[in-house]
Amino acid sequence: MLWVEKYRPKTLKEVVAPRDIIEKVVMWAKKWEEGIPQKPLLFAGPPGVGKTSLALALANTFGWEVVELNASDQRNWQVIRRIVGEAVFTETLSDEGEFLSSKEGRLKLIILDEVDNIHKKEDFGGEGALIRLLKRKPKQPLILTANDPYALSLELRSLCEMITFRRLTTQQIVKVLERICSAEGIKADRRALEAIAKNAGGDLRAAINDLQAIAEGKKEIRLEDVVVSKRTQETDVFKVMQKIFKSFSPTVYGEAMLLDESPEDLIVWIDENLPLEYEGEDLLKAYLVLSRADMFLGRVRRRQFYRLWRYASYLMTVGVQQAKSKPKGGWTKYQRPNVWQLLVQFKDRREKFRKIVEKIAKNTHMSKRKALTEMFGYVLTLLRKADLRIASSVAAFYDFTEEELAILVGEKRAREIKEFIRKHGLRRVEEKEEALEEEIEKEIEERLEKVEEKPKEKAEKKKKRKKRKKKEATGVKTLEEFFG
Repeated sequence: MLWVEKYRPKTLKEVVAPRDIIEKVVMWAKKWEEGIPQKPLLFAGPPGVGKTSLALALANTFGWEVVELNASDQRNWQVIRRIVGEAVFTETLSDEGEFLSSKEGRLKLIILDEVDNIHKKEDFGGEGALIRLLKRKPKQPLILTANDPYALSLELRSLCEMITFRRLTTQQIVKVLERICSAEGIKADRRALEAIAKNAGGDLRAAINDLQAIAEGKKEIRLEDVVVSKRTQETDVFKVMQKIFKSFSPTVYGEAMLLDESPEDLIVWIDENLPLEYEGEDLLKAYLVLSRADMFLGRVRRRQFYRLWRYASYLMTVGVQQAKSKPKGGWTKYQRPNVWQLLVQFKDRREKFRKIVEKIAKNTHMSKRKALTEMFGYVLTLLRKADLRIASSVAAFYDFTEEELAILVGEKRAREIKEFIRKHGLRRVEEKEEALEEEIEKEIEERLEKVEEKPKEKAEKKKKRKKRKKKEATGVKTLEEFFG
């Protein structure tokens, strides 16, 4: 049995989802229990984040019957109307065929998965049929799920209350994997589970499938097992690239679709290795096709219209494959994309640059945008062109670290500036003022202590005088005074 189904959440307590989403869904269900019909819910988000699992767990928690239909499998409006509409929308049947009246408070949750894949054509499309049914105000709770909610018409979205799911974090996935390993009696290195979770990219279903594949026949999972799994995945990528570059087989598109690589990752692999296989006119044609694929990916990112992935994938596989006049013979050593390492470096560099701009903005009392557009150029020119004394004063004023200075002026100049600052004890003006303020505060405290001591001395003297006068008034003397 697949672990995805075996360990699917049975109740809401087992569901991995943000608390606000669960609270919203529970409130929606309670309204139905109270006899107050609610708008259908539209669970929107990428695959493997728990949309269907939450719907099923909700039904189990409230003791509702379930009708589940996958819209991508049965697309015509007659099926939608027969299963989702008419009798189901007005009354309901139990799994045993018992007729249940909605007036008696017996509810059946209708789950319609992948509604973004139903046909849109007005006469035959399931979406049009679904819209007509929703407008009739269903008498039973209904939950729709969609990977790409914006593939649906605005009219359909407006008839539902949309709840957006985000990809799960690595730690959330690791907790689920640990629970599964414990139930299966498998000892797992946490680093291995973290690697599986990271490879899944927020898709819990994919992570559980990977875990089951890696754990097959094992009682212990180590980090090396996951590395082998990842290496096998990359080998599959190399095989697909061989079929793209060294054959004319159109089956390459189907094989690419079976990869765990997303189209955004696959296009980087192809772009990295294309010049190793093609040249001249073939290389130009292939890059033209690849650029079209990249345009589709850009539209997916901007509009979240994931249906365009199929066109991008077809162009980057079959399109690039057919662009060559003939395949290049021999064996070619394909390379992992260097751009990923560069992206990591650029990200680190951007973060440091952001901190530099923040320091300029903070110490010159202006916004970050204004600091970048108006002050950054002047500061950079002074650090690079001014004499060492002025450049060091500027660096000290903005409190730049040697690493930040290296980004701005190079390592050699950065060392010279920091050495000048250390040698001459340069500090920010505010730091000098703070030191002066500390000295003044210390002196004030000392004077206050002296001022406080003087009243005490006066009080003691006054007390002694009173005592002496009291003795004189009563005429009491010491024995020595009495006997002379």
